[in-house]
Amino acid sequence: MFGFISKPSKDEVVEFVNDDPGYFRWLRDNVAGFVLNCERVPRAVYLKLHHAKCGWINSSRIKNYTCSNYIKICSRSIAALQAWAAKRTGGNLDPCRICNPPVASPPAQTKPAPLRAETPSMIELPPAPSSAGAALQVNLPREINSGIPELDQAWKQYGLSIFSTQIPIPDTDDDLNWHAFLGHSVDMQGFRAAEFVGVDPLTRKAPAFVPLKSRNLGVAELGRLWQIDAIRSHLLKSAMGTPLNSSLGVLRAHGGQPGRSLADAFDAFPHRKGHGYVRAYLENSAKLHACGDSFRNWLKRECQQLGASQFPPRDFRQPTGPGGTGPTLERALRDRLEGEFYLVGPAMSAYMLCDWQLWLWKAGLTAVFATFKLDSFHENFVKKYGRGIIPADEAGFARWWLAKFPQIPPRLANECIWLGTEHRLF
Repeated sequence: MFGFISKPSKDEVVEFVNDDPGYFRWLRDNVAGFVLNCERVPRAVYLKLHHAKCGWINSSRIKNYTCSNYIKICSRSIAALQAWAAKRTGGNLDPCRICNPPVASPPAQTKPAPLRAETPSMIELPPAPSSAGAALQVNLPREINSGIPELDQAWKQYGLSIFSTQIPIPDTDDDLNWHAFLGHSVDMQGFRAAEFVGVDPLTRKAPAFVPLKSRNLGVAELGRLWQIDAIRSHLLKSAMGTPLNSSLGVLRAHGGQPGRSLADAFDAFPHRKGHGYVRAYLENSAKLHACGDSFRNWLKRECQQLGASQFPPRDFRQPTGPGGTGPTLERALRDRLEGEFYLVGPAMSAYMLCDWQLWLWKAGLTAVFATFKLDSFHENFVKKYGRGIIPADEAGFARWWLAKFPQIPPRLANECIWLGTEHRLF
């Protein structure tokens, strides 16, 4: 833990960086306290304040509260956290709209957080700095009227809080490799790749399981295992119809320490697993070698080939092809993902793009996009509550939503549906 304690009193302020155990101890010992969620390099544009018991920052399901893009600043005093924020960033605390902590008025000498403007009905999300031209303005309503009461309720409960979570994937090599590529590309049919990789918390008890990220088994290491003839040949020709242990044995026998470590991870993983998932990680990672083992570089290359003039693209819905007669850029990118990577179908291609697009949109770097994650939660919601108003297919849902809310990506509605279902809101 890296901890800075100003003084041993109610005004004590403690920073937790790369120390989830220490953070959880603090939460346990300070149930009436407050937590400031901020970026690893704190900025005035993101200073989200929560009650210590708020489910967004205090859940046993999540294990990387302080080890990824965000850190936690804790105190029993909101005033002390405001003083910390003012000194470090010049900004003001932004209260969570789920737990509603009682934020005190900022000190008179404190400058208001830049790029933040609110009205009773709208909130403007602050754009991140960019060299890609003027940032696009992003506004979200606090409430919506979609004609579907359950969806409106889910939006009111979760819509403005999604950006306080780790759902949006930042536009960095590290985040796109671990989260969008390794964590989303084979997250299907009960396998739960994001848990296997370590970007999502483990949802079943498995004391012996250690995720890939903690094992330092990333794209480069997995791709090199595919280059080993004995491993590649087994997965392509001999694995079918045999127990998974046959593939794990080949990894241990021919893959050196990385192979043994990967086999151990699969062995201890408490969710569905099989030869196909082993092959997908290795073969797909090897295909990124020509792009410097970077999924972001792969996306950049494909966008350039499809005619995008900037990267990240300013508009994923722009048409491709000669004279703009082809599919949209996001549709063309999904087609290429499905064509190049093993086990990536329509659902996974959307999943590999949409949360990166969501981060870009929130940052003001891209326009509204149409791609979202069509999963069983979404399909069941439409079937049960759609009332014949909501189209059941992906393209139909996007058209329906964008006709009502042309400035809001359907991915946000889709995530509200998922959260409402997961937390039994309906």
